[in-house]
Amino acid sequence: MEEMFFALIPITGFLTLGGVLVFRPLTKRLGLMLEANAARKRSDELEKFQHERLRAILEAQNLKIEALEQRIEFSESLLEARAANLMAARRSPRELT
Repeated sequence: MEEMFFALIPITGFLTLGGVLVFRPLTKRLGLMLEANAARKRSDELEKFQHERLRAILEAQNLKIEALEQRIEFSESLLEARAANLMAARRSPRELT
């Protein structure tokens, strides 16, 4: 009976060594795939954050441009009204004489 147990020791050693030789490349490749997947997710999250930041900057710039357009339109309308008043004022004295 004891001889049977002594015979199991080298068999267990060979099976363990064989398992390591077979499964090590597989687990190494699996680990590399998991690392690559995690790195891709991090880069996707960083890219998403950068897109959101860029979108916020563009929206702020768009609001500033709209405000400038409104100011320009208001200034143009004031200038047109002033020019019309000046033209009317210049015509009025001539019509009186």
